[in-house]
Amino acid sequence: MFRSARVLGCLAGLGLLLAGCQPLPHPFADQQLPPDAPILQVADTVGILVEPVAHAPADAALAQAMATALQNREVPADTRAANRQSYHLRGDASATSVSAGAAMVEIQWTLANAKGEKVGGDLQHMTLAAADWAGGTPELLAPLAKAEAPRIAAMIQEAPPVERNPGRQVYIRPTEGAPGDGRTALPRSLAFLLGRAGVKVTPDSQTADAVIIGPTVELSSSGSGKQHVRIVWHIYRADGTEAGQVSQENDVPIGSLDGSWGDIGMAVATAGIDQILGVMKTIPLKNPISN
Repeated sequence: MFRSARVLGCLAGLGLLLAGCQPLPHPFADQQLPPDAPILQVADTVGILVEPVAHAPADAALAQAMATALQNREVPADTRAANRQSYHLRGDASATSVSAGAAMVEIQWTLANAKGEKVGGDLQHMTLAAADWAGGTPELLAPLAKAEAPRIAAMIQEAPPVERNPGRQVYIRPTEGAPGDGRTALPRSLAFLLGRAGVKVTPDSQTADAVIIGPTVELSSSGSGKQHVRIVWHIYRADGTEAGQVSQENDVPIGSLDGSWGDIGMAVATAGIDQILGVMKTIPLKNPISN
């Protein structure tokens, strides 16, 4: 998704031992893309486009609250961008009664696939402060979205993947140098993709024999209202030595990453996941589990 993605690591396999560190193959290394398109486009991963909630006083704010709640459950979601595989979540709300400063809210949530076919639905009932409902922000409406997000996520949840390497665990550090919410958005997106690949992500940095991944973001001026963004995924062995790197970079409009990263984090992680897994495969387990 970025202009270049380099992977540096030492490989040994099929009886061939490489004498030194060699770059892994990357078929898109010379691909020239529009400067600001790759980082801002939504990756072709299955996610959810959350539309403004009909008949809600703060329709856009409620949609943003739901997108955030879904992201926190490792479900790619956004209110602005979608791709050809995205689900669409629509809500139709009403405040059935308001008394003593409280609103009894009813929302009919409907989830449709990319073809417009209904996948599932749920009727949510919840009581919250009337002021929050009438003029709420995403933060004030977060409890409502958080309560419903598990039901929405379950509608697209797939069967858990079969762990191809049950002994391998990964710890992902918060992103260093990232503006906006990139500090948590990048690790969250990578954790989602690793889980889909059958790799267990641990929240404990002290997990024995865990691979450690540390993303970093570097920003620099590139002129003409652009800034150069370089993202590096550092992959470390359990002893702290670096096994390799995956780097991605591009020019984007200044300030593009200062707020919520939304699907940008998922796009970046998707662009690098195959190479990250490639470096991880070069790291042997100390105590591999045999079936």
